[in-house]
Amino acid sequence: MRWDKAGVPHKGWQYIGVEDLGEYVEAGEPINYEQCEMCGNEKIRYVHLLEHPDYHGEIRVGCVCASKMIDDYIDPKESERELRNRANRRKNFMKQEWRFKSDTGNYTLRYKGNYITIMKSKFNSNWGVIFKGKQLWKYNGRRITDLHTAKAVAFNLFDELYESHEQIQPHWDGERWVYY
Repeated sequence: MRWDKAGVPHKGWQYIGVEDLGEYVEAGEPINYEQCEMCGNEKIRYVHLLEHPDYHGEIRVGCVCASKMIDDYIDPKESERELRNRANRRKNFMKQEWRFKSDTGNYTLRYKGNYITIMKSKFNSNWGVIFKGKQLWKYNGRRITDLHTAKAVAFNLFDELYESHEQIQPHWDGERWVYY
């Protein structure tokens, strides 16, 4: 715990971002919670990352400590709220019933008025996601190797386009959506 430790600044920290430790954890699997590096509070799922010019490296803290350290009592809570909402959207999306088309071997889903297709490659064991007229066989530089991952990629594409960045215009760069 560093609130009592000399040499650790209490104010003037810069907010790097927040990480959801349970984002890719499946239902029923345990979440590897962390402990706040400032107060010692345990079982933190949403870890706020901060840096300071007078401190080497970053520090991983909970929402309350982050708010105190950056002197902002709105942004950390809002960032955490957005991640909680995203986790709920992902959970609901992953429960959706995909239709299997035996004639093509594809899976399709109509979700909020949009059609998403998942297909198995004819050439190898990889999977692809078709959304908004684009075919995606890799996501974040990695091949899509199973149906479950393809569904998670489909959620990410949908969520990035429609939920998380409503005010930002997306642009397809050939491999992923980029937001301006």
